[in-house]
Amino acid sequence: MTPRYSPEWLDYFIPETIEWNADDMPDPSRAVLKNLLLRSEKWPHGIPDAEVVHRVEGAVSYSRMQELADRPLPGRYDLDHFQRTHYQLFQDIYPWAGQLRTAPQDWPMVKWGPDVAAIRNGQNHVTEIPHKYFKAREVPQAAKVVLDRIAAKDNLRGLDRNDFIGELATVWLRINFVHPFREGNTRTQFAFFRQLSVEAGYRLDTDRFRAVSKTELKQNPLVGDLREQFVWGRFEYMQNGDTGLMRDVLDMAITEVVDPVPAGPAIDHGVDLRAITAAMSAHPRSVHDFTANTSTPGPVTPPVDPPRSRPTLDLDF
Repeated sequence: MTPRYSPEWLDYFIPETIEWNADDMPDPSRAVLKNLLLRSEKWPHGIPDAEVVHRVEGAVSYSRMQELADRPLPGRYDLDHFQRTHYQLFQDIYPWAGQLRTAPQDWPMVKWGPDVAAIRNGQNHVTEIPHKYFKAREVPQAAKVVLDRIAAKDNLRGLDRNDFIGELATVWLRINFVHPFREGNTRTQFAFFRQLSVEAGYRLDTDRFRAVSKTELKQNPLVGDLREQFVWGRFEYMQNGDTGLMRDVLDMAITEVVDPVPAGPAIDHGVDLRAITAAMSAHPRSVHDFTANTSTPGPVTPPVDPPRSRPTLDLDF
């Protein structure tokens, strides 16, 4: 009998922090991810304190983000480069840094987020719906196909601004749809695509993704706040394949043309860590159990209907 939860997903957590319901269903909502903090005989899987792990993860990964700005990571902008970027950001925190997601293997990973299509159709209040990412067993091939597009397009060099934004939006949305990592996808995307942008001759202004006051916006419309549109753009693509909102976001975030780097990857300096934090905080974390096999209805794991028109990846360049 197929289990109603993903054992592979549970493998990411410290076993003793997983709670179990009376019907033998796991509840990892308060479980702590295995980590490298204070590993010892007492804590072989790292410190069992979710708040500490969260705070240290944020501080250390953003410090590593600055290191990547100062010392770009050479690579071909392929899957290997993407994984190494993730490793650079999370090597101090997670034992699986740089490794592709291994769960759930047999059904899509689900996150809850805004029903963008309903708003487009005139609904005047925001409702959340489940958005489905790729199954873990599909991730290696799908991620490779998505990122191979970059090399096929000469790392997006030589494109005019409009074409560059279109290509960047396409690749960004597709790799987010695949969601290759267990945690840290958005930070990896920002680091990776900032470096790609500057080599192609453009600057991705992360300052546009930080929260700002209405007064600041009135004084200078060219500061934030793109984080909500960024999140909604990614979810809209997952619902119906529409890249328009993400293109609009990038049109405002690509703020200037710089001299392209003729050989080898580079990245502009001055990563705004507040901006990356804002973009991350705007991404809704699931309020539901990611481990649940949503294809099997039950009293604890209600069925999750797929979006009305879930796009598939176009494998053609």
